Amino acid sequence: MKLATVFSQDQERLIKVENMRAGKYQLLLTTTILERGVTFEKVSVVVLQASHRVFKKSALVQIAGRADRKGEYNQAKVFFATSEMTTAIKGAIKEINENNRQAREAGLIDAL
Repeated sequence: MKLATVFSQDQERLIKVENMRAGKYQLLLTTTILERGVTFEKVSVVVLQASHRVFKKSALVQIAGRADRKGEYNQAKVFFATSEMTTAIKGAIKEINENNRQAREAGLIDAL
């Protein structure tokens, strides 16, 4: 399996992000630096230690948004790995489900 790690001070951060977009990695292990503005095709998302205080509801929703749900690959999954169910995780799940419901009603995504 080809994988890479990336973090905010990584000198090769931009190269690694582009390599991921180009499909050169099967796994990209990262910190929260990819919570906004980065989109990859054909990926699911796992948030490790999702109960950590760094993961506010908004951050979890943004990170979940990195999962690809368009085109041929529209079955991406989002997993919050945690030892406890926090208010932030519960709120993120609720918001994501509501956003998906609204998008289905508007015809923006297919029914699951």
